[in-house]
Amino acid sequence: MNITIVSGSQRAHSQSLNVANYLQTLAEPHFDKATVLDLHQLNLPLWNEGVWQGTEEWDQWKPVAQILKQSDAFIFITPEWHGMATPALKNFLMLTSDEELAHKATLLVSVSASINGVYPISELRMTGNKNNHACFLPDHLIFRDCEDILTAEYKCTDQHLHARSEYTIRLLAAYANALAPVHRDMVNAGKTFRYGM
Repeated sequence: MNITIVSGSQRAHSQSLNVANYLQTLAEPHFDKATVLDLHQLNLPLWNEGVWQGTEEWDQWKPVAQILKQSDAFIFITPEWHGMATPALKNFLMLTSDEELAHKATLLVSVSASINGVYPISELRMTGNKNNHACFLPDHLIFRDCEDILTAEYKCTDQHLHARSEYTIRLLAAYANALAPVHRDMVNAGKTFRYGM
């Protein structure tokens, strides 16, 4: 199984990327391949209708979409900016489709420099999977006081959060295994209903 971890910060050397690298180390025992996508580095254009027409501007999206199609699970990480998920991550989710994400296990993670971090999770749960049909786990992770709990070697110094993260990654792998036949059997069957009611 493959997993793709998306760091949704638009900043270089972000805490979200540090969390992504930490979670990658936890995912490696459970997945054959763990890929980190840094949305700062990718610097994708804002969504426009050229995505549908396959204009040259969107050539850089094709290899990203291929990575997502080959993935069995995802982790979407966002910092909390003004109580919201980042524009980069929301743009990324607008670019994805059922071909890449439908019925695949997805873990939501937020990152806060203080004691916050709940609002981005709620926001993503409300609209983040409407058209791409990603299957969000009932569990999520919030990395609070992130600058104090992760080392330069991507170790978590908060033992309770570390144990919870290990459990949640194991849970994600279990969901990914269980949902693999659902994606295989239902993604094409659901094309007629891909945009909801």
